[in-house]
Amino acid sequence: MNEFEILSISQEQFQQNATYTIAIFILLAINFYLVRRSREVNAPTYGKVMISFFTLISVYGGIQVATFLRGFQHNTAYNLKQLKESGTPISDVSEASIEFFGNPSAPFNAGVPDIPWTIFYVVVLFILMVGIWGKAPEGAHTK
Repeated sequence: MNEFEILSISQEQFQQNATYTIAIFILLAINFYLVRRSREVNAPTYGKVMISFFTLISVYGGIQVATFLRGFQHNTAYNLKQLKESGTPISDVSEASIEFFGNPSAPFNAGVPDIPWTIFYVVVLFILMVGIWGKAPEGAHTK
């Protein structure tokens, strides 16, 4: 592959990842709405369990999408580095990509997202679970 093909494939992967990230954020918005409604109607335990399960699935999906993003970035840098090492001249932008994404020596295989994404999804999961199972303050749902 040449540099243009690598960058073109990378761009397509980033566009797909952006679409999936939007879908995950819509799912999280639905989760926050369901948590609010479950508190307003004082949902039974089985309802809270179902909302918790939906929350876990949504957060897990977000972690997967973030992992795919990290893999795309890493593998793009790896492929550009391989191209450079083969003696093919590459652009300054590609050089910067290699350096920015850590100058990888092997394809991505970790299966975990970056630390900021991990922290984000752990915090969102914590907020949602406390919202589902935590006790509401006195007078929180009076009109």
